[in-house]
Amino acid sequence: MFTPHPSPLTPHGFTLIEMVLVIIIIGIMAGVMFTILRGPMQQYVQVQQRATLVDIAETALQRMTREVRLAVPNTIRISSSGAITSLEFLRTLDGGRYRDKPHGPGATPVCGGPAAQDVLSFSASNDCFEVLGTLLNLPATGGGGTTRSSCLQGGTDCLVIYNTGQVGANAYNGDNIAGIAAATVNSVTFDISPLAKFPYQSPNQRFQIVDTPVSFLCDTGTGEILRLDNYNVLAVQPIDPPPGSTDFTATSTTRNSNLLVNQVSACSFTYTAGTATRAAMVTLQITIRDDNLGQEVTLLQQAHVDNQP
Repeated sequence: MFTPHPSPLTPHGFTLIEMVLVIIIIGIMAGVMFTILRGPMQQYVQVQQRATLVDIAETALQRMTREVRLAVPNTIRISSSGAITSLEFLRTLDGGRYRDKPHGPGATPVCGGPAAQDVLSFSASNDCFEVLGTLLNLPATGGGGTTRSSCLQGGTDCLVIYNTGQVGANAYNGDNIAGIAAATVNSVTFDISPLAKFPYQSPNQRFQIVDTPVSFLCDTGTGEILRLDNYNVLAVQPIDPPPGSTDFTATSTTRNSNLLVNQVSACSFTYTAGTATRAAMVTLQITIRDDNLGQEVTLLQQAHVDNQP
């Protein structure tokens, strides 16, 4: 019986050897592709991780520099204790220029008496003066019985005039800082008792209104930067310490303490005092590290600070 040969067009299946060879070839190609792509993929992931850390550090530095620029002239101070570095300043709520010469004829007084009394007196412990311009942020006031202690202890906002940071003109020592008894958009009433008067006039008739001291505390032991406010104006710079210390005892129940950033492995705060020809400068440097990712970034930012009181 005749048996025809199969046609060349008759479909055939794969043999086991062919399938094994294909699997081996695909495996080799996959290994080669993985080796080629592994580096770029790892780099992409690392770049994303570092970008996240940079964003965290940059946000913290921007917040700090934004507030540092509000510092009353010559109130920046920096100190360290163990793993903690502290930057402190008196924050300006508002400010302007005070009237130091009498009104012209026919002027309307703003302090309730004759127009001549709108001039700020440097021979009295309490007075009302005219603000040249307007206040945009009205301060917290204490009314009757307000004294210098009212603002030093956080009872009212404070008036500061000609703060040079030197002996006799240092707001932290209470030399030139008064409690604000009353305020309108164009007048301020103050009391610097028990001092007899403000010690010095500002050459440019400037004044600042302070609402609170502010501290940024970098603790590399806990890996955190804290922001503190709403505490007393203290002659010696406080360092937020372990529990039981007395640095903040006076207002430990009322002060605000907020976490600004964590994962901090290192930080550096420096202050370069200003001169007659240039502004002061604060330099902030922090390192953010993520131990789980094995990544860290270090960012530095500088802020010019007004030093002309």
